[in-house]
Amino acid sequence: MGYDIGILGGRIVDGAGNPWYYGDIGIAGKKIAAIGRIDRKDCRRAIDVSGLYVCPGFIDIHTHSDITALMFPGCDSTLRQGVTTHLIGNCGLTVAPLKEPYVELMRTYWGEWAGSMAKFNWRTFAEFLSVLEKNGVGHNIASLVGHGAVRTAIMGPDRGKPSPKQLAAMKGLVAEAMEAGAFGMSTGLVYPPSCFGRTPEIIELCKVVAKYGGMYTSHIRGERETIADAIKEAILIGEKSGCRVQISHNCPKVGAWGRTKETLGLAEDARRRGLDVTVDNDMHTDLAPNLSGALPQYLHEHKKAELMEIMKDPKVRARVKREIVEDRLPAFGPAGLLKHGMFDRIFLMHVPGDEKLKGKTVAQVAKMRRQDPFETYFDLMIESNDDIVAIFDYILEKDIEALFRHPLVMVSSDCSTWSLDGPMPDPPPYMPCAFGEHPGIIARYVRDEPIMTLQECIRKMTSFPAQKIGLLDRGLLRPGMRADIMMFDMDEIRDNATNRWPHKYPFENYPHRYPDGIPYVLVNGTVAVDDGEQTKARAGEVLRHRA
Repeated sequence: MGYDIGILGGRIVDGAGNPWYYGDIGIAGKKIAAIGRIDRKDCRRAIDVSGLYVCPGFIDIHTHSDITALMFPGCDSTLRQGVTTHLIGNCGLTVAPLKEPYVELMRTYWGEWAGSMAKFNWRTFAEFLSVLEKNGVGHNIASLVGHGAVRTAIMGPDRGKPSPKQLAAMKGLVAEAMEAGAFGMSTGLVYPPSCFGRTPEIIELCKVVAKYGGMYTSHIRGERETIADAIKEAILIGEKSGCRVQISHNCPKVGAWGRTKETLGLAEDARRRGLDVTVDNDMHTDLAPNLSGALPQYLHEHKKAELMEIMKDPKVRARVKREIVEDRLPAFGPAGLLKHGMFDRIFLMHVPGDEKLKGKTVAQVAKMRRQDPFETYFDLMIESNDDIVAIFDYILEKDIEALFRHPLVMVSSDCSTWSLDGPMPDPPPYMPCAFGEHPGIIARYVRDEPIMTLQECIRKMTSFPAQKIGLLDRGLLRPGMRADIMMFDMDEIRDNATNRWPHKYPFENYPHRYPDGIPYVLVNGTVAVDDGEQTKARAGEVLRHRA
C-alpha cells in the first residue's frame, strides 16, 4: 500500500494513556492508514522522527479564538505549539447569534480592541461558521454557542428574568445554533451579560442543548469564596437538563486558595451519582486585564468615556469599593485581589505616558502617593483613560499542580490564537498561554518538575478533551482516525513565552515568542509545521456537531 506521508521511527504516545512504543505511521489523505512497520519506499514523503515523540495533535477545550481565528487565520501561535483543534465560544461570550438593535452592545462586551478587529457582518450562528470556513483556518475550529450572546440578542441590556416569550425566543436561538453545528452552550457567570442569567433560565436553555447531544461548559458563578456553591450550581444545571458538564479553568482563585480537594470532590461525588462532570485548567497564575476589568459587572456595559466620567464621582467610588469588598455579585477571579486588599499582587505592566511606574505594584504607587490603595487604583485608571494594563497574580501554583494530578482534569489554555505577523492592538495582549501553554506544561510538569507521566499528560491534551467534546475521530493515534499529529523533542521542547514568579516581573521578556522543540505538526494529513517552520497551509476545518 502507498502512503502520502510516512512518519518513521518515532516513539508513539497514542493519546489513550498508554506508555510510548516504537512504530511508524502511514497517512493516506486526511487519515491515518496504518501504524506498525512501514517501508520508506511506500511513502511519497518520509519524515524521519527518530528520537522524537509522536502523539495526537492537542485539542484545546477552552479557548477564545472566535475573533482572532478570523484575524490570524494561520493560527500561528497555537499551531506551533502542536495544537490542532480549538473549541471556541467559551465563557458565554460568542460573536453569534446577533440581533439588532443589540449588535453594538455585543461589541462592547467583547472589549474595545476585539470589537474593532472584527466586522460582525453575520447574524446567525450558521453564518458565522460559514465566514470562518470561507476565510480558512490553520487548525481545526469547533464552537460552542454563548449564553451571553443568546441573552443579549433577545433581551439586550435587561438584567432581569426573561419573560416566557423571551425565554422561548432564546431557546429558539440555541436550537438554531445546535442545528448549525454548535457542540454545546457555554456560560460566563462572572461576566456580563451571562452573569445576569439565573439558574432556572440556564437549565431551560440547556434542555435544548441536551436534545441535540451537546455539552454545557461554564465559567462558574464564583471562583473564590463561593466556589463550592458555584460548582454545585453547574452540576445542578447538568442534572436537571441532561447535559454533560465541563467546569472551565476551575482552579480556586484568591479567596479559595487550597480548596482543590473540596472542589474536585464535588465533581467526584457527581460522577458517583451518574453525572458526566469533568474539569479543565491551564498552568498560568496570572491574568493581565485593564484596570477596569476588576470592577463590578454592571459597569462593563458603559463605553470607556462614560465609565471614566462615572468613576470620578467620590460617591460612586465609595459605592463601588463597598460592592467589591462585599462581593455582592462575585466578579471574575482577579477581582479578589481588590476584595482582600492585596494590591501588592497587582503589577503595572503597560503604563502609557509614565514609564517610571512600569513594574511597580499598585501598593507601591499608593505608598509613593501616601494614598489609600483603592483610591490609587481608581486614580490610575482615570489618569490613563483606562489604558493601563496590569498583571494580577491571583492563583497559587500548588493548586494548579493539584488539579493536573487529578484524573478528571484535562488541559486547557484559556487563550486566543495569535500571530507575530498581522494586525495587533496596542499594547498587544499579555497572553503567554497563546504562545506556550502546551509545550510549557510538558516541559515543566513532565520533564523538569514532574507531577504526571508523559502518557497521562498527553491523554489530558488529546483523547480526554476529544471524548468530552464529541470529536471521536480525533485525539488518538489509530488507523482510521484523522491525521492530526504533532512531534516533539523531549529535551528541547520549551515554552518561550512564560516567565515565572518571582523572576517574571518586571517585564524584560514580553510573551510573544514561539516555542522550541516542535519540528512537525500535521493537520488533517497536511504538513502545517515542517522542520520547525510553519507552512502556508490552512488545513484546518470548521468542525460541526451532529446530534
